[in-house]
Order: sequence, then C-alpha cells, then structure tokens
Amino acid sequence: MDNPKKGNQKNKWLVFASMPFQMGVTIYVFYRLGLWMDGYFDIQGEWWMKGMTILGVMASLFQFIKQVNYINKDE
Repeated sequence: MDNPKKGNQKNKWLVFASMPFQMGVTIYVFYRLGLWMDGYFDIQGEWWMKGMTILGVMASLFQFIKQVNYINKDE
C-alpha cells in the first residue's frame, strides 16, 4: 500500500512551488493598479505606484503566511 504521508508530501511541494508565482502576480497586479491610479489622478512622483506596490508585498506575505500556517495545521 502507498504511504498517505508520501502523497501529502508531494502536495506540499506543489503548494510551495506555486507560491512564488502567486506572490509575483499579486505584487504585479498592485503595481499596475498603482500606475493606473498615478495616471488617473495625475500625481507627480508616482506615489500611488510606490504605495500600492508596498501594499501588494504586504498582501502577498500575508497570503504566504496564511497558506503555510494552513499546511502546518494539517500535520
């Protein structure tokens, strides 16, 4: 019989392998939203882009920590 822990271990690797892509997409979406807001509100210095990018980094880290805690809770 197959060991159920071995299958679970593969699933964890898949989740961890996909996390950088999720983080990158989240940060990029917030970056593009900030660029659009800078153009729409005609702000000098690209403050919306900088702020939204930082917000995207924080959101992606929150999402990462939440997923890691969920995976570790199942053990």
